[in-house]
Formats: sequence, structure tokens, C-alpha cells
Amino acid sequence: ASFVLMWQVLNEKFYETKKMYWLVGILIILALGARTITRNNDWKNQDTLWLSTVKVASSGHVIHNNLGDMYGRWKQYDKSISEYKTAIAIQPNYADAMHNLANTYLEINKVEEAIYWYSQAIKFGPRLWQSYQNLGAIYYQLGELKKAEELFAQAVEINPSDENLKKNLEIIRTQKALKH
Repeated sequence: ASFVLMWQVLNEKFYETKKMYWLVGILIILALGARTITRNNDWKNQDTLWLSTVKVASSGHVIHNNLGDMYGRWKQYDKSISEYKTAIAIQPNYADAMHNLANTYLEINKVEEAIYWYSQAIKFGPRLWQSYQNLGAIYYQLGELKKAEELFAQAVEINPSDENLKKNLEIIRTQKALKH
């Protein structure tokens, strides 16, 4: 009889515990569902996503890099520069943000700043062939064909399948040969 009584008590406790687990589980699902519904508004496009993300996770370097990209697309270059610099301040060796900052400076014709930041991007991201290419293009425009050739050659070495890089390198070499 005591075994049956003990079984009945344990069964009731288990049943109550099981109900509690179900209740907690349902509450968690409802809370996460509500958060998902409100977060859907943030996913209208990539810009609304990054603007809302920075409100809850403002210390991420990738977030600030992406905001810099967004402001650059909006032609808000001061904000773009500020966001890239914030990304670099958070992650001082973040070559992608340095490259993007250089692109922004180039866009607003601040060539010296662009040269500096492309050089920094190469220093911290030596496989970032786009920085070699863009810096090489600047030196080409400045008539510094030797530097341009070196940079395009490095870009081709990193990314040998890019036919445009190879063509640009050949153009530079041809012009360099014609000058001599």
C-alpha cells in the first residue's frame, strides 16, 4: 500500500513538473515569436537592418563597417568616414574597413588620405588584392608607372584569375616601355 501511495505522489509531482515545463516552453516560444515579428521590420532592407543592429550591438566593428558602406551609398561621406574610423578604432587591424575608408576618401577626391588608407589596408591585409589594384590605379593616374606596375603585379599574384587585372598590368607595362 505504501508503494502505491508513493507511486501516486511521485506521479502527481511528475505531472505538475511536466505541466510547468510545458508552460515555460510555451512562454519562451511566445516571447521569441513576438521578438521575431518585431525584428521583421528591421529586415526591410540591409540599411534598416544595420541601423537597428547598431542600436543593440554598437560595439561590433563589422556593424560600423557596414554602416560606413551604407552611408557611402547614400553619399553621406562624413558619416561614412566616421563609421569606418569607428570600426578601425574597435578593431585596429581591420583591413576591410581601411580599404573601404580609402575608397570613400577617393570618392571625395582626397587622394592623399586614400593612398594612406590603401597602404594601411595592404599592411594589415596583405591578401586584399583590391587595395593593391586601387592604389595602383591612383599611382597610374599620378603618372607613377613604376609604383603602379608593382602594385598591379602584386594584385595579379594574389588573384591570378582576374583577367582585368592582367590587362591593366599589360597597359601599364606597355606605357612604361613607350616612355623609355
